[in-house]
Amino acid sequence: MNSIVIRDYQICKNCVMDTTDSKITFDEKGVCDHCNTFYKEILPKWHTDERGDKALIEIVKKIRKEGEGKDFDCLMGMSGGIDSSYLLYIIVKKYGLRPLVFHVDAGWNSQIAVNNIERLVDGLGLDLYTEVINWEEIKDLQLAFFKSGVSHVDTPQDHSFFATMYKFASKHNIKHILTGGNYSTECVRNPLEWMYYQSDSIQLKDIYKKHGTGKLKDYPVSNILWYKVYLPYVKKIKLIRPLDFFPYNKDEAIKTLVDQFGYQ
Repeated sequence: MNSIVIRDYQICKNCVMDTTDSKITFDEKGVCDHCNTFYKEILPKWHTDERGDKALIEIVKKIRKEGEGKDFDCLMGMSGGIDSSYLLYIIVKKYGLRPLVFHVDAGWNSQIAVNNIERLVDGLGLDLYTEVINWEEIKDLQLAFFKSGVSHVDTPQDHSFFATMYKFASKHNIKHILTGGNYSTECVRNPLEWMYYQSDSIQLKDIYKKHGTGKLKDYPVSNILWYKVYLPYVKKIKLIRPLDFFPYNKDEAIKTLVDQFGYQ
């Protein structure tokens, strides 16, 4: 008969992570693997000084060159949140890019978010493309995730965001996608028990098959192989996170957006 091992409670000496993450490990100093991963794998490659600025300038030059003669030179994912809004402002005003602003409406948009997007797009003189997800399908899929008992119940939205954006880029041969994802505000990884891979279409379909009530006819479904292999290596589509190349302070970003655009 298998014995159950009860683990003593422990909290990291360097952060707030503890044994509520059942797979957490600690070194001899009591520092968790989340922190050690950051110090060993992220921090050495994360340059927000002149090195980052120089690298970003080179990326921007390539994007501009490949965008010559086109209506826009890259695709910019826009949620209406602070990170993507500030990034849009910076890449246009400081780096001179001409992005097509891409927004996915999965049915949960607040009016404030919609207003913020319109303020930025109009204020910067850009074009906006909005993809609207079938509300009945995503509502049923969202309910299926709640019924399944998994922790990552926001997967239906996030999966649709990236699947739709990447499919648009692939269809229209757009090689560069910019996103507001960044190390400054979201660099420490979540335990898989809390936030599973949102690109796993096999799990998504299985949850819907067991707990959904209809069929996903319009909902955009992608898969890990398409996302991790086909798009970057065959289609040569690159996802770029410019906020990682310079100092990013969220409070300063909010002030800038409020002052420049009346952002809420």
